Amino acid sequence: MGSLKNEVDQIFLAQVESGNIRYNMYPVGAGVAAVSDAGAAAWAWSAYVEIVAAAVIPNPGWLTGVFMHLPVVEAFYGDYAIAIGALGAEADVAEVPFGEELFAVVEGQTVFVPLAYPIRINGTPRMAVRLRKNTAASVAGCTMKIQIASAVG
Repeated sequence: MGSLKNEVDQIFLAQVESGNIRYNMYPVGAGVAAVSDAGAAAWAWSAYVEIVAAAVIPNPGWLTGVFMHLPVVEAFYGDYAIAIGALGAEADVAEVPFGEELFAVVEGQTVFVPLAYPIRINGTPRMAVRLRKNTAASVAGCTMKIQIASAVG
């Protein structure tokens, strides 16, 4: 009986307090351009690009997804990796596949790629992104923003 009561209490509190959750997009303003190196082979990781400097996101924050915008028509798919840490010492916290082939018909589309499970980000670290894709010899990439939830539960 005790464990069922605890479960019901947790579900109730999650429902009651879910109105406190705030979703913020980073970076504020324009997104960051994550592009691959024109000389790189297919599936080679690009360099990291800073999304947000340290001491900007809430503590704790929950990484819940990524907005991706492709400004040109080019069909490609690949992976992006979101990392935390100082420049040159980044550590990936999420590596997620994406299908840019959706953008092959219409340029300028934006899609939201939610994470199946939010990732808790403790502290207020610098965050960066890198990508890799199935095509080589092209600088095409996408402009990205991350969605961070705060005041969860």
